[in-house]
Amino acid sequence: MKKPELTGVDWLGPKEEMDRASHLFGKCSECHEIICVEKSVTDTQDTQPETTEMLYKAFRSHVDLRHSEEQALRAS
Repeated sequence: MKKPELTGVDWLGPKEEMDRASHLFGKCSECHEIICVEKSVTDTQDTQPETTEMLYKAFRSHVDLRHSEEQALRAS
């Protein structure tokens, strides 16, 4: 089994007005589960770095919980 990747990352909301976008989401390349986080609230107008960090952290948790368990079961 190859290592899962986060694919199709995009904002939920109107592309012409990113201020109104509310969530960032992506899909696991292995199980196709959607990972979604709410847009970060920051002191600056550019929330993308913090929100992207939150999405990738959620994805790493998904991989640790779901895919490491599958690998352990396959090894048994």
